[in-house]
Amino acid sequence: LSGLLAVFLVLAAASSAASSPASPGDPRGVWMTEDERAALTISECGDRLCGRIVWLENTRGPSGTLRRDEENPDPAKRSEQICGLVVITDLERSGTDTWEGSVYNPQDGKTYSGRITVLSDTALQVRAYVGLPFFGRSQIWTRADSAAARRIDEGCGEPE
Repeated sequence: LSGLLAVFLVLAAASSAASSPASPGDPRGVWMTEDERAALTISECGDRLCGRIVWLENTRGPSGTLRRDEENPDPAKRSEQICGLVVITDLERSGTDTWEGSVYNPQDGKTYSGRITVLSDTALQVRAYVGLPFFGRSQIWTRADSAAARRIDEGCGEPE
């Protein structure tokens, strides 16, 4: 589960997506992971919200090739690039500032229950867990500022 939080890989979003949320408790926008090695954009996906990796500090693995979803349980998806991958799905409001859904971890190919809580306009708590929320880990993500947004605008890097 620690790899899940380390890799909460995360997002080809425009700078405008980094603006303030529409209302309190609205997690939509571009967020930097706690370690600032990835960025995700949380946006509408049908009638729910989802999170897509839009930027990675390291888009290439040790061999120099683009990082792929090699641990995916579906062999047909193992060739997909990590950058651009939807890793948070089915987020549905569960409280004033809280949303619940699923979190996929490309490092181990597992999907976990997830909860995000908007702490402020600039902070989001992301918790991934198995079974009960007590059995999980949390990270605090920060809304991408203008400097981060410029870096994120670079997107996933050059194609292979």
